[in-house]
Amino acid sequence: MTSTSLSLRCIGRRADTHDVTSWQFVAAEGTLPAVLAGQCVTLHTEIDGQPQPQCRAYTLSSSPHDPCWQVTIKDVGRVSHHLHQSLQVGDQIRADGPFGDFNLTALPCERPLLLSAGSGITPMWAMLRGELARRPDADIRFVHSARSPADVIFADELTALAEAHAGLRHALILEEAPAAHPWVGRLTPSMLKELAPDLLDRHVYLCGPAPYMAAVSTMLADLGLPAAQLHQESFGLPAVTSGAAPVAAVGDHFWLTLTKSGKKVKILPGQTLLAALEEAGVRINAACRAGVCGSCRCTTTGEIERQSVATLTPAELEQGVVLACSCTARGDIGLDC
Repeated sequence: MTSTSLSLRCIGRRADTHDVTSWQFVAAEGTLPAVLAGQCVTLHTEIDGQPQPQCRAYTLSSSPHDPCWQVTIKDVGRVSHHLHQSLQVGDQIRADGPFGDFNLTALPCERPLLLSAGSGITPMWAMLRGELARRPDADIRFVHSARSPADVIFADELTALAEAHAGLRHALILEEAPAAHPWVGRLTPSMLKELAPDLLDRHVYLCGPAPYMAAVSTMLADLGLPAAQLHQESFGLPAVTSGAAPVAAVGDHFWLTLTKSGKKVKILPGQTLLAALEEAGVRINAACRAGVCGSCRCTTTGEIERQSVATLTPAELEQGVVLACSCTARGDIGLDC
């Protein structure tokens, strides 16, 4: 992994919604590393006096031209809840990053369509602001889904940005909305065709909860969007890719042996190494859980299947290095922990 480890100092904290907060950071010493809009960082924090810090990956909601980094976090999950309760202006926190290829530099497009739901708006907001700073007249469509007006992150800022840039058109799809709101319910194919009639001529950037992403990915494919025009970012366990059938029969299990302790852990066909380890009470570093950040890298022996090789070099792949959050077993395997 080539990202930087550094200490950040919190210079601002802002409540965005009833359960979402943004923090602004500068480097405690020196300057912040260069970042691309849409990239992530891993934050490390101590919880309840435990000796090993807990870590979690978050997308930066700031853009490259901002003087500070910003993370925008929903109060869901142990690490996120702890940050909501404890991280204040003046505090310092360790971070690794930035990392990730979900950005308009690695995945460029002249006329992007951004689709997000919930806190999936964070990379979109960064990418949107970064792209408009570079191309003020850019033709961009942005469709965001949320439960209600009170759950829309950056609502006022998004409206102001659209008023300042004629090429930006945005729509909010709300499950609960005032009677006059035009887009009520969940995103549908008819909504997409009306909001982006030139959909098939655009590249689509998609981020949100796993069920939303799965539904929208299927919707886009059914509408005829070529797979090469869809780019996704998701923090959650990736779907297992199809391939040859595992050696074990359905309902059976393999053995995952921890080589340092000799402990054996059951792992089911299709179950990630990380899920099997956590189920057995074995803790390893894991932040993004989407095969993006590289924090759960470990070395295996035996037959495995990788769903992500992000941050891994060809030499590491040859040595059996994997990302535990996005790797499954195809037989009995060993793990260097």
